[in-house]
Order: sequence, then structure tokens, then C-alpha cells
Amino acid sequence: MKKILALLLALATLVSLVACGEASPPTKAEEPVTVEENKTEEKNETEELVYDKVDDPLTPQDVAAIPIAREGMSIDQLRQICVDYVRLSVTFQWVPNQTFDYEARQNGGTPVHFDEGKLHGGIPYINTASGNLYRMLEFCDSETGILNVEYLEKNTKIFGTACSGTTGWGWARVINSAVCGWTSDLNASHGLIPIGPYTYDHSIKSYGAGGCEDAKDIARRNGEQVMYESYALSQKADCFVNNGHVRMNGKDPVVVRNEDGTINGKKSYVVQVEQGLFTTGTYHKRVSASGIKYDIQGNEGVDADGSDYYYTFADLYETGYLPHTFKEFLGTDPIEPAEASIGYTEKTVTGAQLRECTFSANYVISDIFTTLYDPQGNQLVRYVYRHTNHFTREIPLSKAVPELLLKNYTADGQNTIEIKTQLSNGEIVTAYTGTLIG
Repeated sequence: MKKILALLLALATLVSLVACGEASPPTKAEEPVTVEENKTEEKNETEELVYDKVDDPLTPQDVAAIPIAREGMSIDQLRQICVDYVRLSVTFQWVPNQTFDYEARQNGGTPVHFDEGKLHGGIPYINTASGNLYRMLEFCDSETGILNVEYLEKNTKIFGTACSGTTGWGWARVINSAVCGWTSDLNASHGLIPIGPYTYDHSIKSYGAGGCEDAKDIARRNGEQVMYESYALSQKADCFVNNGHVRMNGKDPVVVRNEDGTINGKKSYVVQVEQGLFTTGTYHKRVSASGIKYDIQGNEGVDADGSDYYYTFADLYETGYLPHTFKEFLGTDPIEPAEASIGYTEKTVTGAQLRECTFSANYVISDIFTTLYDPQGNQLVRYVYRHTNHFTREIPLSKAVPELLLKNYTADGQNTIEIKTQLSNGEIVTAYTGTLIG
């Protein structure tokens, strides 16, 4: 793979991006896409930068190697699953098969540019949490590392992600006891558990909303030493959140105490993993261990493998971070086997009956796959619904099974329909199999 990537870099040429218009509804395998006009911007050549060293390119096999959370695993194993998934999300390396641009944030954000044939790193930062590493892998050739961006560039919501998206999908590999939503909602009222002696009103739905304390005010009211003691009790994979950003502990904290027993906030620190905030200006350069240079968009200031950030307790207190954990990490909520259902169990079904069903799962839903087979078992069509709402476990099936799809392929009881889903815990689960009768 290293040789192929090096060759791609040597042969890379720039091609112009053609802005696409609104796509027509599909007749077979693909879902409707929402296409916004993409703006292009010439890339300015900058002086050569000093590159950091990172590991060689990660592959889909690295993600497959992360185990599925199972009952009976140790708490340390469960925590490591979450950390590993976030690490891969922010360091996954890929080569676009064409040059393209898009707005990195909604509502007129910063243009982001990607070059055909150049090695890039990380899921791009965009102000949404619907994108995830599973979707990147779906379009990535596991042998060459080449990412087919033709569909993704027209659907940037499922291509990019945000700080809450990257960490949220990491926790969702294990966690279903809490709602891993936007940063302002990561608190006790949504199922998270505050760590240590600091206090706040657990009825708060969103930090700072409706006259409630914001995260920084909560930290200030509790004071340095109370917050330091709380930070010290956090562990690997725990959540650190303030009003506008969220991070995951990559390792347990290092705690240094003064002679009087108090915690030294400037010497105590924790290594955290996160989706770095997008910044304007130059791209953030890295180089692989084999010497291949690439652009890593959205991860500024990273060290080592491109995922570790070192923060002192004093840094965390100054910026108002609050530590939380989850029931699964405390052993008070057992790990569940992944399940999905459409709420319908009969072996024959009409299209109208299907579209009245509700698709539900006990882990977060990423994608829903509907496949139709002829009487000989040959695949007629495979339709993919890629969910763009924020960490959802229940969806009207009418969204995932278009009426047009059923009309085109109903064959009076001759075709089999199969509905599967990609869940956040890493599994693809069958929700329904039956005979489509009209």
C-alpha cells in the first residue's frame, strides 16, 4: 500500500471541480441526495513546513480489529474500544480519487480543498455530527486507500463530522444508556454521570440555556481544587465537555500533588483525543513513517500519531471543562447484544405495510440497507438510507424504504426483501426478512 500511495502522490494531477445541481430521485439503488452548490478556491502554494511523524496509513482492517462490545468484557476493554475508534476517526488516512471543494461549516463556512491523489488524514471537520468513520470506509478501497468522493462531495453532511460527532460515535460503540448529543447537552439530564466532588443542577438540559449555569460558570463556582480533584478521578474514555467543545480521555490522568496535598494544576495533565476544531489558513501538515506527506484537515496542534492532545488541569479549569462518565463504564448498565426491528413479524408484507412501520434499534442507527432479491436469490437492487439526524435509535421506515423503490420491484410475492442496519456498536444487524407481495 505504501508503494501505491507514493506512486499516486507522484502522478497526482489537479482537475477542476464541476459544481453539481440538484439530483433527481433515484429509480434503483441510490437514495435522493441534497446537493448544494460547491464553491472553489485556488490553493495558494505555501513555503515548505516542518512535518511531524505519524504512523503509516491506517486501513479498514484497523477498524475491523476493534472488538464489538460484549457482556463480560472488562471495563478497561470497553473504555479502550471507545478510545480506539476515536483515534482511528481522526487519523484515518485516505486518497481522494478526484479534486473537490466544499464548505467546511454550514451557513457559509470556510472552503475546504482536497487534491486528487494526495494523502489526507482524518474525517473532515464540518458543523454536523452525522458523518462517521463507517461511511468513510464504505467508499474506501481497502487495498489502495483510494476514497471515491463522487457521492460524498455532494453529501457533505455524511462526509464530515464535528467534535461531538467523532467522540459521540466513539462512545456509541459501547454506550446506549445516555444520549451523546450536542456538546451543550452532555450532562446528567441526558444520562451522563458527573465525576468527582464538583456539583451542578442535574435538571439542566443544556448548559447556559434558560438562565442555567454554563459549563465555565459551574467550574468557577466549584473552584480550582474541587475541579482538579474531579479531573483526577476521571479515567480513559471519560467525557470532558464545556459549552462549545467535547473531548475524550485517551489515557488516565497524571496527577501531581503539592506538599500540602493539594493538586498542582500546572503539572497534572491528561492526554485527550478529539476532533480538532477547523481553523482557517494553512493546512496542517503531517508525514507518515515511510515519508509520505499529507494534509490533515481539522486537527490543529496534534502530536505523535495525530490524535493525542496534552492538557494540564489548569488548562481544563480555565476553559471550563466538566468531567463525566457513563453507566457502562461503572458496571451499572450491562452491555446489550445489538438488536433492530421494524415492529412487524409476518413473513409476507406489502409496500404500504412496510412504510407504516417504525425502524428501531438499541444502539445508534448509522445506515439502513434495503435489498430486494428475485426468486433465484439474485440481487435486484440495494438501496442505502444514510441517516443525517443526530444520534437516533428510531426512524420512520418510510424514510428508509422509498415508495418508488417498492413500485419498481414488486412482483406479486416473487421477490424477497431484506432490511439491515449499520449500528454504532460496529455491527450490521438484520431487522426484517420477508416476501414482498405488493
